[in-house]
Amino acid sequence: MKIAILINGSIRKFQKIKDVIGNKFSAYDSQIFISNYAGHFTGLCHKALDAGFDCFIFVGGDGSLNEGVNGVISYYQQGNGKGIDDYDWDAIGRIKVGVYAAGSGNDFIKSVNQEESVETLINNIDNNSSKMVDVGWINYHTFEDKTDVSFFINVTDVGMGGEVVQKKSKMPKWLSGKLTYFLAITATIATYKKCQLKATAEDFIWSGKTLNLIVANAKYFGNSLGIAPDAEVDDGMFTVVIVGNISLYDYLKNLGNLKKCQKLIHPNISYHRFKEITVEPTDNRKVTIDMDGELLGVAPMALKCLPKRIDFIC
Repeated sequence: MKIAILINGSIRKFQKIKDVIGNKFSAYDSQIFISNYAGHFTGLCHKALDAGFDCFIFVGGDGSLNEGVNGVISYYQQGNGKGIDDYDWDAIGRIKVGVYAAGSGNDFIKSVNQEESVETLINNIDNNSSKMVDVGWINYHTFEDKTDVSFFINVTDVGMGGEVVQKKSKMPKWLSGKLTYFLAITATIATYKKCQLKATAEDFIWSGKTLNLIVANAKYFGNSLGIAPDAEVDDGMFTVVIVGNISLYDYLKNLGNLKKCQKLIHPNISYHRFKEITVEPTDNRKVTIDMDGELLGVAPMALKCLPKRIDFIC
């Protein structure tokens, strides 16, 4: 394989991690690319694909992995359309994708039982160990009120998640990822005015006051919070978790179970399984969408689970 290693230039201990990665992959046909700004991974992926690279290792957190996956998929867009069938999925499936977890949130690898080590990653590459994982497709509104699409392999949520992202971005970089997320989440729950949402799927309609609505392809988000215990990355289904009118006390009371990736027993929390779902606000409020720790846009949004589209190293 020809391995492209794309490193998020803003990660903590960047130089040390870059040196370790460069040393460990020195015996391979590999090249390091550095992402210097938001959206840079897309251009770097396209450059590497033009050069014939067929294996991509993203070094960073879930946001870096998500941006990298979108970079690979967008390269194979056919024409100007952005519908599901406007991409060469056969070509996409021939590209191997992996991650070295080095960000503030490293949740996806927990769902594929991968250790956070370079040695494990290299061992999986040497043994050609990988699995085809599902991809979530989302049609949403940008902040400029235009429609657009994106893809994800971990988690997308609408509601308080966007506020958490904004609070987290303002916190000191020296804080650990776990502490940053904990402070951002608790501060948001304490102050967030719950939104009015309507969710629609096959034979299913729900509406009400909502703290967060999570569409999960994998089990974890928010740095090790097991929000979707039943989610599997390769079963062709989303797990949708509706967190309604709950309080900060409710959250803190159930935090232990979240960390253990256990279902929460609460009258205002429900779990569902769908291949497709649409979510829209029922008032005029703009409700933000969070995709793996990055602000994406605002609802309404429509999501579909695309079975086994990315060959993930694990």
